[in-house]
Amino acid sequence: MSKQKKNLLTLLGLFALLAVVLVLYFFVPRGEENDVQTADSDTEETITVDAIDSESIVSLSVEKDGEPLLALEKEGENWKFSGEKKIPLDEEAVTDLLSVFQTVEASGTLEYDSDRLSEYGLDNPSMSIYVTTSDNKKYLYDLGSQVPVKGGYYGLDSKEDAIYFMEESLYTSMDINPNSLIQQDELPEIEESYMTYLNVDNKKGDDFEAKVVSEQERVAAYSRWNITKPYDRPLATSTLEWGTTLGYFNTLTFNELVEYGTDNLKQYGLAQPASDITVTYYEAKKGYTPEADSSDTDTSADGASTEADSSEETPEIPEKYRKYKTLRLLIGDKKGEEYYVCLKGSNNVYTMSEAVVENMTQLDAYEAMDHTVYSTLATDIDGYDVTYGSTTMKITRTPVEESEDTSEDEKSEESGSDDTSLTNEHQNIWRLNGKKISAEDEEDFLTPYSSAYLLEFTAKAKDSVKPASKKPVLTFVYHEENRDVTVKYLPYDGTNFYRVDKDGMDYFLVDKRSVDDIITKFKGIERLG
Repeated sequence: MSKQKKNLLTLLGLFALLAVVLVLYFFVPRGEENDVQTADSDTEETITVDAIDSESIVSLSVEKDGEPLLALEKEGENWKFSGEKKIPLDEEAVTDLLSVFQTVEASGTLEYDSDRLSEYGLDNPSMSIYVTTSDNKKYLYDLGSQVPVKGGYYGLDSKEDAIYFMEESLYTSMDINPNSLIQQDELPEIEESYMTYLNVDNKKGDDFEAKVVSEQERVAAYSRWNITKPYDRPLATSTLEWGTTLGYFNTLTFNELVEYGTDNLKQYGLAQPASDITVTYYEAKKGYTPEADSSDTDTSADGASTEADSSEETPEIPEKYRKYKTLRLLIGDKKGEEYYVCLKGSNNVYTMSEAVVENMTQLDAYEAMDHTVYSTLATDIDGYDVTYGSTTMKITRTPVEESEDTSEDEKSEESGSDDTSLTNEHQNIWRLNGKKISAEDEEDFLTPYSSAYLLEFTAKAKDSVKPASKKPVLTFVYHEENRDVTVKYLPYDGTNFYRVDKDGMDYFLVDKRSVDDIITKFKGIERLG
């Protein structure tokens, strides 16, 4: 390497070293030299700056970067915002805030020098905290720059006899949104089994409505709920998915209070909300304990025995002990990953998370509905009529009641047969077009019904599809105890699907091959009648 090149590298190295020295000189507080010389600064000892009984505090004010952040004062036993005494505060939240003054701690000190306060950010503090107690003692804490390496903030107290390394918790505890101290509107925790009505009225998109109905109104005998919107005809709810749907509404929480008592809901999109949610539910009346009296049998509003519906986790409440309530929640504009919301009739605006809001407002009736076409067991109906082509078959079921005194001969006589296996095992007499089905033929006889029992809706129908014929290819009329249910399977696209008409509800499709297979199976048992 040439001598000239070596000199150049040496010169560059010196420039780099000079730059490092200048950075250390101008950007590292020169008081750090004192840190080494001060005995307290090198120890891990915790210094108690003040210990204030938080219950004795009567006022607190906080300034951040020279601007007022928070001002509280105690009025009697209650805390209020200074100058805003009508706003109710959450006493528990205020108590938690004041607890930080029980012990104000520092991790070290520096010698106080008024000429060097700017080196620690204490000439213009990033935060100033003022505390007054009931005996008129006043406390001041100025917090400046953050302490390098050690952590916390350079700080002064009202005595100004030392510069402290204040614990970071003092700053973070006071650096709050004052709205977080306001008493929020209460959102109830609703037991899913005590809900009776749900409605989501959307400005855009489909509305959704579901309600608990009487036994006579139920689309499916096993489903207490009917979905009544967005379709004109009601749908039964899914035993698997409906709990998930109700779960979107039973435990709601606000994220934060945006504005208390606003006179301008319009700026949040809440004057004409994007969605209006209504949940009706009931609770136990005051003085009634469901756990203690859950065995009480009464008839509920939905027509079901409360004893049958009760469980160890959620005991049923008899109708006479119920207190009905309604939750109304309005959804406004979206802000980032949150929505503005408020309770109906309230002028307090909150935020709620995007996921929570959209789970409630974007419900899909097809996802929440029961996808089985008709899934009542054959042994739970009186019988049914089935028609395909020009053939109609009438199937009836006669239950045989058995008592302890009934002899084998009597059972055999009741059944009209010497073979008692059918009545003993199944306790039903089946007839096809009036002719009794023998025990040997029963399995074949019940197979077509079992196949129909398994049919499920597979897709939504499109009105734009125009079938060549509107005549049903297969029709069932199921005879339940108090009503008949008619299910028709209609031509659709001629290839993959049939359209289902269940008591006039014809919004969905089933697999064509499955229905054709059922027709074939019914043809196979014609001989039994």
